[in-house]
Amino acid sequence: SSVMLAQKLNEDLGQFWPTGATLSLDEKMNLELSLLKLHENEDFEEVLLWGRIRGVMRDYYIAQTLNYKGHYEFPHKRFFWCTETNWSFAELPAISPNDRELVELFNEPLRGEHDLVLKEAPPQEEEPQEQEENPEEPDSLASTVEEKIPPKDFTELDRLAYVVRAIDHDCSAAPKGAFRITPAHELVRNKAFEGLKREELGKLSNYFHFRNVQLPEKREQLDRDDALFTYDFLDPLEKDTPKGCW
Repeated sequence: SSVMLAQKLNEDLGQFWPTGATLSLDEKMNLELSLLKLHENEDFEEVLLWGRIRGVMRDYYIAQTLNYKGHYEFPHKRFFWCTETNWSFAELPAISPNDRELVELFNEPLRGEHDLVLKEAPPQEEEPQEQEENPEEPDSLASTVEEKIPPKDFTELDRLAYVVRAIDHDCSAAPKGAFRITPAHELVRNKAFEGLKREELGKLSNYFHFRNVQLPEKREQLDRDDALFTYDFLDPLEKDTPKGCW
């Protein structure tokens, strides 16, 4: 498996130091060890340092794992988080249907306190007990009664989970030619890709969203197997709205 972590962390971060977006020596050392430990826990094909999100009290460090094999048309992404408190990555919680509505209630910066309760769960209503004189026999073919999930507090960790996935959905990108589709419709890195040519670097048309395809025309391209012979089968950044946002 290819692991993009310790051996590339210093090299990649070196590209960002002129902007001031870099990590201290202590941060790099601890993250390298934490990413290696994360990879040892499960057989991930890739383990990446996704980024750092600033907090008032402490920062959040985010890792992303990718598994390509056995996943139709796009790899399986998972996200993990840690702070400098223990440098131990844990998986971000899943997103609930009403998380977007809750996230939009808060505009202030994250604090770095993952267990901080932002909104308490509403009280759970008690269901009235109905008594039937002659209850019918349950249908053995009918589905079982749905298990109701009790409401829970909305914490800063829930907010972080939504924010990370929202940023990744809108901003994670790859240059044209970096990936290809196999006849089994699995996405893989293109081993022949050595980067864009200098004259192509500034063209937005050469960059694509690194996510599941959403545009209908790209969906049709994949369904027709045209994507096997091209490198532009992902959603292009130049189609994003509002125009000029990139």
